[in-house]
Amino acid sequence: MKAINGETGIVEPSYVYLPGVAGGEEIQKLTGCDYFSVPIEFGKSGAEKAINVVSSANEYEKKLLEKCYDGLKGNITKGVEFATSK
Repeated sequence: MKAINGETGIVEPSYVYLPGVAGGEEIQKLTGCDYFSVPIEFGKSGAEKAINVVSSANEYEKKLLEKCYDGLKGNITKGVEFATSK
């Protein structure tokens, strides 16, 4: 609400459709996922910029994240199928 009212610098972790927000396509390429939770900068029009924390992860964190991607991809597929089935 603060961002919609013009306040700047609002950043919150958010689960977003990556191709739908600036900076999201790079994260999509790294994760292989269309949806992912990353810090998002909000503005008057909603989600304005995805902040790529995936690329700055250390090697240990990257290994942990890679194990999550496959499970997440399956959940995303199920969610999209459910949402589009009606």
